[in-house]
Amino acid sequence: MIQVVNGSHMALNPNLNELISPMSQKQAAFAHFNRAANLYRQVCYARAVEYYLAGLEIDPMCVEAYADLAKAYEKLGCWNQAIESLDTALRLRPGYPTALRRKQRILEEKSIYDGLTDELNLALDAPNQYQSVNTVQMKHSRNGGDLPKIEHKFFTLTGGQAIPKSLLRVVSRIIEHTYREVGKAFQCYPRCKVPVFIDAANQIDTPNAANPVSSTTSPVKDANHTLFSNASLPQWAVACYDNGSIRLTYRPYSGLSIGVLYAVVRHEWTHLLIDLLAEGRCPNWLDEGLAQFIARPLMNSEKVRLQQASRDRHLLPLHLLQKPFQDLPEKQRCLAYLQSYATTKYLIQQFSFDALRDVLKHLGDGKSTDTAFQEVFRKTEEEIVVASNAEHCIIA
Repeated sequence: MIQVVNGSHMALNPNLNELISPMSQKQAAFAHFNRAANLYRQVCYARAVEYYLAGLEIDPMCVEAYADLAKAYEKLGCWNQAIESLDTALRLRPGYPTALRRKQRILEEKSIYDGLTDELNLALDAPNQYQSVNTVQMKHSRNGGDLPKIEHKFFTLTGGQAIPKSLLRVVSRIIEHTYREVGKAFQCYPRCKVPVFIDAANQIDTPNAANPVSSTTSPVKDANHTLFSNASLPQWAVACYDNGSIRLTYRPYSGLSIGVLYAVVRHEWTHLLIDLLAEGRCPNWLDEGLAQFIARPLMNSEKVRLQQASRDRHLLPLHLLQKPFQDLPEKQRCLAYLQSYATTKYLIQQFSFDALRDVLKHLGDGKSTDTAFQEVFRKTEEEIVVASNAEHCIIA
């Protein structure tokens, strides 16, 4: 029997259960589940799914394995499969708290990204929406073969050899809309065409999560990798803004996730505009906070985590928020993204989005962070972070 796992295949033995004793079955299943858990910790989510499924073929009554399988599916953006796995766990063990909690979180994730898809489709279908031809050309690569490419008035979009032309056209329309939407918010539009690259995330399942981008260009050490928090994006959606260019990764495990792509493009385009306005002088936490604020709303599970960190007095101090987040340990990195979002939202609610844009312009004029903050907010950077930390326990 060949079982299809989101586009990949895994050979399973249909008579496996008949060949081994009940005790050996439990041991064999446990070995698969243990291997799956290790692969999950190593950020190898697709392979973890295969081992969970292989173990469940042997022991189809293991409730915990279905719940953990759902987490691996979640990381791949396979929300429907994740929900099905959790429903199975709940049929086997009604009221199972872990499955209920994960299902609530995954349903919210799916709802948010489905909502972004609807929002984008509505905008693109509007009568006054600019329509471009988006003709796909072919560009010869150094390694041989042709790469699909779209030359737009505002950007150049190049795909890897595994990227279909239809996907390239979709991404082009997303970038075109984002150019206008986010540009209007910041009142900033790049003067030169922006290079954007998208490639298949063939190298995404590796133990090295520090440099997860598979791109048509070589990774850059100081690049701004979009990692978000644990439950915000599927692993294949990792992206990178670097010195005026944007790199995206894509692997369609469960169909075309337009909402996820839309959030990622908005996030990276925001980094681009911040870089242009502040000329590379924006504090890291404000850069990330604005990018997340533009990309998508904070999820309830993330709000709960932030509230808990505030109650436990585990919020990060300013000197850690000023570091590149990819240099932080995973738990601190996730919290840094959440704090940055919350502090940025606090500033917008207290002073307005226009005030933040003024700060970026002051920074671009060469003023220090504290000088820019004092002129706009009448507070230092440290005072702003401390004041916003007091609001984290009640953030909405």
